[in-house]
Amino acid sequence: MMKLRLLKRQTKSDKAADSSSQSTDKTKTSAASATSAATPVTDEKAFRARRDTVIRAMALLIIASLALVFLGVFMVFSATAPSSISAHWADPEIQPFRFAIRQAIFALVGLGGGVVLAFMKYQWFRTLAWPIILLGWTLQGLVLVTGGEGVAGNNNWLVIGPLQMQPSEFLKLATVIWLAMMLARLSLEEIQSYRTLAIPAIGFVISIGLVVLGGDVGTGLIYILIGGGMFWLSGMKLKQLIPAAVAVVLLATVLVVSQPTRLTRVGDYFSNLFILPDTIMPTQSEYAMFAFGSGGITGVGIGGGKEKWRDLAEAHTDFIFAVIGEELGLIGVVTVIVLFLAIGWSLVTIAMNHPDRFGQLIAVGAALWLAGQAFANMWVVVGLLPVFGVPLPFVSMGGSSMMATLFMVGVVLSCGFGVPGVREAFRVRGSLARGARALVRRNS
Repeated sequence: MMKLRLLKRQTKSDKAADSSSQSTDKTKTSAASATSAATPVTDEKAFRARRDTVIRAMALLIIASLALVFLGVFMVFSATAPSSISAHWADPEIQPFRFAIRQAIFALVGLGGGVVLAFMKYQWFRTLAWPIILLGWTLQGLVLVTGGEGVAGNNNWLVIGPLQMQPSEFLKLATVIWLAMMLARLSLEEIQSYRTLAIPAIGFVISIGLVVLGGDVGTGLIYILIGGGMFWLSGMKLKQLIPAAVAVVLLATVLVVSQPTRLTRVGDYFSNLFILPDTIMPTQSEYAMFAFGSGGITGVGIGGGKEKWRDLAEAHTDFIFAVIGEELGLIGVVTVIVLFLAIGWSLVTIAMNHPDRFGQLIAVGAALWLAGQAFANMWVVVGLLPVFGVPLPFVSMGGSSMMATLFMVGVVLSCGFGVPGVREAFRVRGSLARGARALVRRNS
Protein backbone atom coordinates (compact mmCIF):
# COMPACT_ATOMS: atom_id res chain seq x y z
CA MET A 1 0.00 0.00 0.00
CA MET A 2 1.20 3.47 -0.88
CA LYS A 3 0.16 4.79 2.49
CA LEU A 4 2.27 2.24 4.34
CA ARG A 5 5.34 2.67 2.16
CA LEU A 6 5.08 6.42 1.90
CA LEU A 7 4.48 7.23 5.50
CA LYS A 8 6.35 4.49 7.27
CA ARG A 9 7.80 5.86 10.46
CA GLN A 10 8.55 4.92 14.03
CA THR A 11 6.03 4.90 16.81
CA LYS A 12 7.11 5.79 20.33
CA SER A 13 7.35 2.08 21.22
CA ASP A 14 9.50 1.45 18.14
CA LYS A 15 11.89 4.19 19.23
CA ALA A 16 12.17 2.67 22.71
CA ALA A 17 12.76 -0.77 21.24
CA ASP A 18 15.47 0.59 18.96
CA SER A 19 17.33 2.24 21.82
CA SER A 20 17.13 -0.89 23.99
CA SER A 21 18.38 -3.11 21.19
CA GLN A 22 21.49 -1.07 20.49
CA SER A 23 23.50 -2.87 23.16
CA THR A 24 22.34 -6.27 21.86
CA ASP A 25 23.30 -5.30 18.32
CA LYS A 26 26.88 -4.61 19.44
CA THR A 27 27.25 -8.24 20.56
CA LYS A 28 26.17 -9.43 17.12
CA THR A 29 28.89 -7.52 15.28
CA SER A 30 31.19 -10.50 14.90
CA ALA A 31 28.37 -12.69 13.57
CA ALA A 32 27.35 -10.07 11.03
CA SER A 33 30.89 -9.58 9.74
CA ALA A 34 30.60 -12.74 7.63
CA THR A 35 27.90 -11.18 5.47
CA SER A 36 29.25 -7.63 5.45
CA ALA A 37 31.07 -8.16 2.15
CA ALA A 38 27.82 -8.56 0.21
CA THR A 39 26.01 -5.68 1.91
CA PRO A 40 27.82 -2.76 0.19
CA VAL A 41 26.98 -4.17 -3.26
CA THR A 42 23.29 -4.49 -2.40
CA ASP A 43 23.20 -1.05 -0.81
CA GLU A 44 24.91 0.49 -3.85
CA LYS A 45 22.35 -1.04 -6.21
CA ALA A 46 19.47 0.20 -4.07
CA PHE A 47 21.09 3.63 -3.85
CA ARG A 48 21.48 3.90 -7.61
CA ALA A 49 17.98 2.58 -8.28
CA ARG A 50 16.40 5.14 -5.96
CA ARG A 51 18.54 7.97 -7.34
CA ASP A 52 17.79 7.14 -10.98
CA THR A 53 14.07 6.72 -10.29
CA VAL A 54 13.87 10.15 -8.70
CA ILE A 55 15.89 11.74 -11.52
CA ARG A 56 13.50 10.29 -14.11
CA ALA A 57 10.50 11.50 -12.11
CA MET A 58 11.98 15.00 -11.81
CA ALA A 59 12.71 15.12 -15.55
CA LEU A 60 9.16 14.02 -16.35
CA LEU A 61 7.74 16.61 -13.94
CA ILE A 62 9.73 19.38 -15.64
CA ILE A 63 8.80 18.29 -19.17
CA ALA A 64 5.09 17.85 -18.42
CA SER A 65 4.85 21.16 -16.55
CA LEU A 66 6.63 23.10 -19.32
CA ALA A 67 4.44 21.47 -21.97
CA LEU A 68 1.28 22.52 -20.14
CA VAL A 69 2.57 26.06 -19.61
CA PHE A 70 3.46 26.34 -23.30
CA LEU A 71 0.04 25.00 -24.30
CA GLY A 72 -1.66 27.29 -21.80
CA VAL A 73 -0.18 30.48 -23.26
CA PHE A 74 -1.40 29.52 -26.74
CA MET A 75 -4.85 28.56 -25.50
CA VAL A 76 -5.19 31.80 -23.52
CA PHE A 77 -4.31 33.65 -26.73
CA SER A 78 -7.09 31.78 -28.52
CA ALA A 79 -9.70 31.84 -25.75
CA THR A 80 -9.35 35.60 -25.14
CA ALA A 81 -9.65 36.46 -28.84
CA PRO A 82 -13.33 37.52 -28.65
CA SER A 83 -12.84 40.02 -25.81
CA SER A 84 -9.45 41.18 -27.14
CA ILE A 85 -10.74 41.88 -30.63
CA SER A 86 -13.85 43.64 -29.31
CA ALA A 87 -11.73 45.86 -27.07
CA HIS A 88 -9.32 46.63 -29.92
CA TRP A 89 -12.18 47.61 -32.20
CA ALA A 90 -13.55 49.93 -29.52
CA ASP A 91 -10.12 51.45 -28.84
CA PRO A 92 -7.34 50.76 -31.40
CA GLU A 93 -4.70 51.73 -28.84
CA ILE A 94 -5.52 48.64 -26.77
CA GLN A 95 -3.06 45.81 -27.47
CA PRO A 96 -5.13 42.96 -28.99
CA PHE A 97 -2.78 40.29 -27.63
CA ARG A 98 -2.42 41.77 -24.15
CA PHE A 99 -3.90 38.78 -22.29
CA ALA A 100 -1.58 36.26 -23.94
CA ILE A 101 1.42 38.55 -23.45
CA ARG A 102 0.52 39.00 -19.79
CA GLN A 103 0.12 35.25 -19.34
CA ALA A 104 3.53 34.66 -20.95
CA ILE A 105 5.11 37.20 -18.59
CA PHE A 106 3.54 35.51 -15.56
CA ALA A 107 4.81 32.17 -16.85
CA LEU A 108 8.36 33.53 -17.16
CA VAL A 109 8.20 34.98 -13.64
CA GLY A 110 6.87 31.68 -12.32
CA LEU A 111 9.58 29.72 -14.12
CA GLY A 112 12.28 32.02 -12.76
CA GLY A 113 10.94 31.73 -9.23
CA GLY A 114 10.57 27.98 -9.60
CA VAL A 115 14.21 27.64 -10.67
CA VAL A 116 15.37 29.66 -7.66
CA LEU A 117 13.27 27.53 -5.29
CA ALA A 118 14.47 24.31 -6.92
CA PHE A 119 18.10 25.07 -6.13
CA MET A 120 17.41 25.96 -2.51
CA LYS A 121 17.96 23.23 0.07
CA TYR A 122 14.56 21.79 0.86
CA GLN A 123 15.32 21.85 4.60
CA TRP A 124 15.06 25.65 4.41
CA PHE A 125 11.35 25.34 3.70
CA ARG A 126 10.98 23.43 6.96
CA THR A 127 12.71 26.28 8.80
CA LEU A 128 10.66 28.94 7.00
CA ALA A 129 7.30 27.14 7.27
CA TRP A 130 5.92 29.38 10.03
CA PRO A 131 6.93 32.70 8.39
CA ILE A 132 5.53 31.45 5.07
CA ILE A 133 2.13 30.47 6.49
CA LEU A 134 1.89 33.68 8.54
CA LEU A 135 2.57 35.71 5.39
CA GLY A 136 -0.08 33.72 3.54
CA TRP A 137 -2.67 34.27 6.28
CA THR A 138 -1.81 37.97 6.39
CA LEU A 139 -2.28 38.49 2.65
CA GLN A 140 -5.53 36.53 2.64
CA GLY A 141 -6.67 38.45 5.71
CA LEU A 142 -6.01 41.74 3.91
CA VAL A 143 -8.54 40.65 1.30
CA LEU A 144 -11.20 40.47 4.01
CA VAL A 145 -10.10 43.68 5.73
CA THR A 146 -10.02 45.75 2.53
CA GLY A 147 -13.12 44.14 1.08
CA GLY A 148 -11.14 42.59 -1.77
CA GLU A 149 -11.72 42.92 -5.46
CA GLY A 150 -14.87 41.16 -6.61
CA VAL A 151 -14.63 38.79 -9.58
CA ALA A 152 -17.49 36.41 -10.48
CA GLY A 153 -19.01 36.72 -7.02
CA ASN A 154 -15.75 36.07 -5.15
CA ASN A 155 -13.85 38.72 -3.20
CA ASN A 156 -10.52 36.92 -3.07
CA TRP A 157 -8.45 39.34 -5.13
CA LEU A 158 -6.11 41.84 -3.51
CA VAL A 159 -5.20 45.05 -5.34
CA ILE A 160 -1.86 46.64 -4.50
CA GLY A 161 -1.26 49.65 -6.73
CA PRO A 162 -1.25 48.48 -10.35
CA LEU A 163 -0.97 44.83 -9.28
CA GLN A 164 -3.86 42.46 -8.71
CA MET A 165 -3.22 39.10 -7.06
CA GLN A 166 -5.18 36.20 -5.63
CA PRO A 167 -3.56 35.37 -2.27
CA SER A 168 -5.52 32.13 -1.94
CA GLU A 169 -3.38 30.57 -4.70
CA PHE A 170 -0.15 31.35 -2.86
CA LEU A 171 -1.76 30.29 0.42
CA LYS A 172 -2.15 26.79 -1.06
CA LEU A 173 1.63 26.60 -1.40
CA ALA A 174 2.12 27.95 2.12
CA THR A 175 -0.41 25.49 3.55
CA VAL A 176 1.26 22.49 1.88
CA ILE A 177 4.68 23.48 3.26
CA TRP A 178 3.36 24.25 6.75
CA LEU A 179 1.22 21.10 7.03
CA ALA A 180 4.14 18.97 5.83
CA MET A 181 6.36 20.49 8.51
CA MET A 182 3.79 20.04 11.28
CA LEU A 183 2.81 16.46 10.36
CA ALA A 184 6.40 15.32 9.76
CA ARG A 185 7.22 16.12 13.40
CA LEU A 186 4.60 13.72 14.76
CA SER A 187 4.94 10.00 15.38
CA LEU A 188 2.23 7.64 14.14
CA GLU A 189 0.74 7.43 17.64
CA GLU A 190 0.66 11.23 17.89
CA ILE A 191 -0.99 11.56 14.48
CA GLN A 192 -3.76 9.22 15.62
CA SER A 193 -4.41 11.41 18.67
CA TYR A 194 -6.82 14.36 18.43
CA ARG A 195 -4.90 16.23 21.11
CA THR A 196 -1.56 16.32 19.28
CA LEU A 197 -3.29 17.06 15.95
CA ALA A 198 -4.98 20.16 17.35
CA ILE A 199 -2.44 22.73 16.13
CA PRO A 200 -2.15 21.37 12.54
CA ALA A 201 -5.93 21.06 12.34
CA ILE A 202 -6.54 24.59 13.65
CA GLY A 203 -4.01 26.06 11.23
CA PHE A 204 -5.58 24.20 8.34
CA VAL A 205 -9.05 25.44 9.32
CA ILE A 206 -7.71 29.01 9.42
CA SER A 207 -6.49 28.68 5.83
CA ILE A 208 -9.84 27.32 4.63
CA GLY A 209 -11.83 29.83 6.67
CA LEU A 210 -9.99 32.85 5.28
CA VAL A 211 -10.62 31.65 1.72
CA VAL A 212 -14.27 30.72 2.19
CA LEU A 213 -15.05 33.99 3.97
CA GLY A 214 -14.01 35.70 0.75
CA GLY A 215 -16.71 33.76 -1.07
CA ASP A 216 -14.46 31.34 -2.97
CA VAL A 217 -16.01 28.01 -2.03
CA GLY A 218 -14.44 26.22 -5.00
CA THR A 219 -10.91 27.01 -3.86
CA GLY A 220 -11.93 26.04 -0.33
CA LEU A 221 -12.91 22.58 -1.61
CA ILE A 222 -9.47 22.18 -3.19
CA TYR A 223 -7.94 23.05 0.20
CA ILE A 224 -10.03 20.29 1.76
CA LEU A 225 -8.79 17.83 -0.87
CA ILE A 226 -5.16 18.81 -0.20
CA GLY A 227 -5.36 18.90 3.59
CA GLY A 228 -7.60 15.87 3.99
CA GLY A 229 -5.30 13.82 1.79
CA MET A 230 -2.19 14.93 3.64
CA PHE A 231 -3.72 14.15 7.05
CA TRP A 232 -4.85 10.70 5.92
CA LEU A 233 -1.59 9.78 4.17
CA SER A 234 0.39 10.92 7.19
CA GLY A 235 -1.21 8.11 9.18
CA MET A 236 -4.66 9.25 10.35
CA LYS A 237 -7.35 6.61 10.40
CA LEU A 238 -10.38 7.11 8.19
CA LYS A 239 -12.68 6.98 11.22
CA GLN A 240 -10.82 10.00 12.61
CA LEU A 241 -11.76 11.96 9.48
CA ILE A 242 -15.49 11.18 9.73
CA PRO A 243 -16.32 14.12 12.07
CA ALA A 244 -14.43 16.47 9.76
CA ALA A 245 -16.24 15.05 6.71
CA VAL A 246 -19.63 15.58 8.36
CA ALA A 247 -18.68 19.16 9.25
CA VAL A 248 -17.57 19.81 5.65
CA VAL A 249 -20.86 18.51 4.24
CA LEU A 250 -22.90 20.66 6.63
CA LEU A 251 -20.80 23.75 5.93
CA ALA A 252 -20.96 23.20 2.17
CA THR A 253 -24.75 22.88 2.37
CA VAL A 254 -25.06 26.15 4.27
CA LEU A 255 -22.74 27.95 1.83
CA VAL A 256 -24.64 26.68 -1.21
CA VAL A 257 -28.06 27.58 0.17
CA SER A 258 -26.93 31.03 1.31
CA GLN A 259 -25.76 32.16 -2.15
CA PRO A 260 -28.21 32.20 -5.10
CA THR A 261 -25.50 31.66 -7.73
CA ARG A 262 -24.18 28.55 -6.02
CA LEU A 263 -27.69 27.23 -5.46
CA THR A 264 -28.48 27.72 -9.16
CA ARG A 265 -25.33 25.87 -10.23
CA VAL A 266 -26.06 22.90 -7.98
CA GLY A 267 -29.70 22.93 -9.09
CA ASP A 268 -28.66 22.90 -12.76
CA TYR A 269 -26.35 19.98 -12.08
CA PHE A 270 -29.09 17.83 -10.54
CA SER A 271 -31.59 18.95 -13.18
CA ASN A 272 -29.32 17.55 -15.88
CA LEU A 273 -29.28 14.22 -14.05
CA PHE A 274 -33.06 13.77 -14.05
CA ILE A 275 -34.44 15.93 -16.89
CA LEU A 276 -33.95 15.40 -20.62
CA PRO A 277 -31.51 17.99 -22.05
CA ASP A 278 -34.03 19.25 -24.63
CA THR A 279 -36.46 20.34 -21.92
CA ILE A 280 -34.15 22.78 -20.11
CA MET A 281 -31.86 25.65 -21.02
CA PRO A 282 -28.26 24.54 -21.69
CA THR A 283 -25.84 24.96 -18.79
CA GLN A 284 -22.16 25.88 -18.89
CA SER A 285 -21.18 22.22 -18.98
CA GLU A 286 -23.55 21.56 -21.88
CA TYR A 287 -22.05 24.42 -23.88
CA ALA A 288 -18.69 22.83 -23.11
CA MET A 289 -19.98 19.51 -24.47
CA PHE A 290 -21.06 21.31 -27.65
CA ALA A 291 -17.45 22.46 -27.97
CA PHE A 292 -16.11 18.92 -27.48
CA GLY A 293 -18.55 17.62 -30.08
CA SER A 294 -17.46 20.26 -32.59
CA GLY A 295 -13.81 19.37 -32.11
CA GLY A 296 -14.04 15.73 -33.08
CA ILE A 297 -10.78 13.79 -33.20
CA THR A 298 -8.32 16.40 -34.45
CA GLY A 299 -10.09 19.68 -33.58
CA VAL A 300 -10.81 22.74 -35.70
CA GLY A 301 -7.38 24.28 -35.08
CA ILE A 302 -6.13 26.88 -32.59
CA GLY A 303 -8.22 30.01 -33.01
CA GLY A 304 -10.95 28.26 -34.98
CA GLY A 305 -13.31 27.49 -32.11
CA LYS A 306 -16.82 28.95 -32.20
CA GLU A 307 -18.29 28.26 -28.76
CA LYS A 308 -15.99 30.83 -27.10
CA TRP A 309 -17.67 33.45 -29.31
CA ARG A 310 -21.13 32.34 -28.22
CA ASP A 311 -22.38 31.22 -24.81
CA LEU A 312 -19.40 29.39 -23.29
CA ALA A 313 -18.69 31.50 -20.20
CA GLU A 314 -15.21 31.71 -18.64
CA ALA A 315 -13.68 30.13 -21.74
CA HIS A 316 -10.27 31.56 -20.84
CA THR A 317 -10.25 30.40 -17.20
CA ASP A 318 -12.41 27.68 -15.66
CA PHE A 319 -13.65 26.29 -19.01
CA ILE A 320 -10.49 26.51 -21.09
CA PHE A 321 -10.47 22.70 -21.23
CA ALA A 322 -13.56 22.92 -23.46
CA VAL A 323 -11.71 25.29 -25.81
CA ILE A 324 -8.88 22.74 -25.97
CA GLY A 325 -11.42 20.04 -26.83
CA GLU A 326 -12.92 22.09 -29.66
CA GLU A 327 -9.71 23.42 -31.18
CA LEU A 328 -7.34 20.48 -30.58
CA GLY A 329 -9.94 17.72 -30.53
CA LEU A 330 -9.76 14.40 -28.75
CA ILE A 331 -6.02 14.29 -29.39
CA GLY A 332 -5.53 17.52 -27.45
CA VAL A 333 -7.82 16.39 -24.63
CA VAL A 334 -6.01 13.07 -24.22
CA THR A 335 -2.64 14.85 -24.34
CA VAL A 336 -3.64 17.17 -21.50
CA ILE A 337 -4.94 14.25 -19.43
CA VAL A 338 -1.73 12.27 -20.01
CA LEU A 339 0.41 15.26 -19.02
CA PHE A 340 -1.45 15.66 -15.73
CA LEU A 341 -1.24 11.92 -15.08
CA ALA A 342 2.51 12.20 -15.70
CA ILE A 343 2.75 15.05 -13.19
CA GLY A 344 0.80 13.06 -10.61
CA TRP A 345 2.92 9.95 -11.17
CA SER A 346 6.19 11.88 -10.93
CA LEU A 347 5.14 13.60 -7.70
CA VAL A 348 4.06 10.34 -6.09
CA THR A 349 7.29 8.68 -7.25
CA ILE A 350 9.38 11.42 -5.64
CA ALA A 351 7.35 11.03 -2.45
CA MET A 352 7.74 7.24 -2.40
CA ASN A 353 11.52 7.45 -2.79
CA HIS A 354 12.29 10.39 -0.51
CA PRO A 355 14.09 9.48 2.72
CA ASP A 356 12.67 12.41 4.70
CA ARG A 357 9.06 12.49 5.85
CA PHE A 358 8.89 16.24 5.28
CA GLY A 359 9.93 15.82 1.65
CA GLN A 360 7.41 13.00 1.23
CA LEU A 361 4.53 15.13 2.47
CA ILE A 362 5.57 18.10 0.31
CA ALA A 363 5.40 15.92 -2.81
CA VAL A 364 2.11 14.34 -1.73
CA GLY A 365 0.55 17.75 -1.09
CA ALA A 366 1.71 18.93 -4.51
CA ALA A 367 0.17 15.86 -6.17
CA LEU A 368 -3.16 16.41 -4.43
CA TRP A 369 -3.11 20.06 -5.46
CA LEU A 370 -1.91 19.94 -9.07
CA ALA A 371 -3.34 16.62 -10.27
CA GLY A 372 -6.38 16.73 -7.98
CA GLN A 373 -7.40 20.24 -8.99
CA ALA A 374 -6.78 19.46 -12.67
CA PHE A 375 -9.14 16.50 -12.69
CA ALA A 376 -11.70 18.38 -10.60
CA ASN A 377 -11.67 21.13 -13.23
CA MET A 378 -12.04 18.63 -16.08
CA TRP A 379 -14.90 16.81 -14.34
CA VAL A 380 -16.71 20.12 -13.89
CA VAL A 381 -16.27 20.97 -17.56
CA VAL A 382 -17.75 17.65 -18.74
CA GLY A 383 -20.61 17.85 -16.21
CA LEU A 384 -19.54 15.16 -13.76
CA LEU A 385 -19.40 17.74 -10.94
CA PRO A 386 -21.34 20.95 -10.30
CA VAL A 387 -19.65 24.15 -11.43
CA PHE A 388 -17.60 25.49 -8.51
CA GLY A 389 -15.00 27.59 -10.26
CA VAL A 390 -11.42 26.34 -10.10
CA PRO A 391 -8.83 26.92 -12.85
CA LEU A 392 -6.93 24.27 -14.79
CA PRO A 393 -3.38 24.41 -13.35
CA PHE A 394 -0.68 25.73 -15.73
CA VAL A 395 -3.26 26.32 -18.48
CA SER A 396 -6.06 28.67 -17.37
CA MET A 397 -5.47 32.39 -17.55
CA GLY A 398 -4.38 33.88 -14.24
CA GLY A 399 -1.05 35.15 -13.00
CA SER A 400 -1.47 34.07 -9.38
CA SER A 401 -2.41 30.52 -10.33
CA MET A 402 0.40 30.24 -12.87
CA MET A 403 3.11 31.52 -10.54
CA ALA A 404 1.90 29.57 -7.49
CA THR A 405 1.80 26.26 -9.36
CA LEU A 406 5.27 26.79 -10.85
CA PHE A 407 6.59 27.75 -7.41
CA MET A 408 5.12 24.50 -6.08
CA VAL A 409 6.95 22.55 -8.79
CA GLY A 410 10.17 24.33 -7.79
CA VAL A 411 9.72 23.34 -4.15
CA VAL A 412 9.14 19.70 -5.12
CA LEU A 413 12.24 19.72 -7.33
CA SER A 414 14.15 21.05 -4.33
CA CYS A 415 12.91 18.03 -2.38
CA GLY A 416 13.97 15.80 -5.25
CA PHE A 417 17.48 17.23 -5.10
CA GLY A 418 17.44 16.27 -1.42
CA VAL A 419 17.35 12.55 -2.27
CA PRO A 420 20.89 11.19 -1.76
CA GLY A 421 22.92 11.19 -4.96
CA VAL A 422 20.50 13.22 -7.08
CA ARG A 423 22.17 16.62 -6.79
CA GLU A 424 25.60 15.09 -7.39
CA ALA A 425 24.31 13.24 -10.45
CA PHE A 426 22.99 16.47 -11.95
CA ARG A 427 26.35 18.14 -11.33
CA VAL A 428 28.24 15.30 -13.03
CA ARG A 429 25.90 15.27 -16.03
CA GLY A 430 26.14 19.05 -16.29
CA SER A 431 29.94 18.84 -16.27
CA LEU A 432 29.87 16.14 -18.96
CA ALA A 433 27.55 18.25 -21.11
CA ARG A 434 29.81 21.30 -20.78
CA GLY A 435 32.82 19.17 -21.66
CA ALA A 436 31.08 17.78 -24.74
CA ARG A 437 30.15 21.27 -25.93
CA ALA A 438 33.72 22.46 -25.43
CA LEU A 439 35.03 19.49 -27.43
CA VAL A 440 32.61 20.22 -30.28
CA ARG A 441 33.69 23.88 -30.37
CA ARG A 442 37.38 22.92 -30.53
CA ASN A 443 36.79 20.51 -33.40
CA SER A 444 34.56 22.87 -35.37
